[in-house]
Amino acid sequence: MSSRETGLFDLSRSPIHISTPAAGQSSSFPINNFGFNGPAFETYMATHCTDVDPGRLIMIESSPVDWGAWECHQLGDEIVVILEGEAEFIQQIDGEERRFTVRPGDTVINPAGVWHTANVTKPLRAI
Repeated sequence: MSSRETGLFDLSRSPIHISTPAAGQSSSFPINNFGFNGPAFETYMATHCTDVDPGRLIMIESSPVDWGAWECHQLGDEIVVILEGEAEFIQQIDGEERRFTVRPGDTVINPAGVWHTANVTKPLRAI
């Protein structure tokens, strides 16, 4: 797959990796046949993310039920744009849980190093 591939992509099937300018290159390319599960994310990070270029992954993810675990992104902020559904997002900040309800059009920033999860009340689709 060329790092200069262009065209139409379905972000719910093929997330797009964006390299950071600090890596000395600026390129974007789809990750085809992505599994949207733990092993797929681990493979993506091992293959495309380095200290010099942690990159960014843009995707549409569906969450029909509560997230099964808490997560934390050490290398950068996570931005979540709600497309459909409703959920209660929970962030662990300074020893306290911060909870807020999100609906279509809402955007959440999960800062780097902040543990977070979501309780899904209506099946969720988000970028």
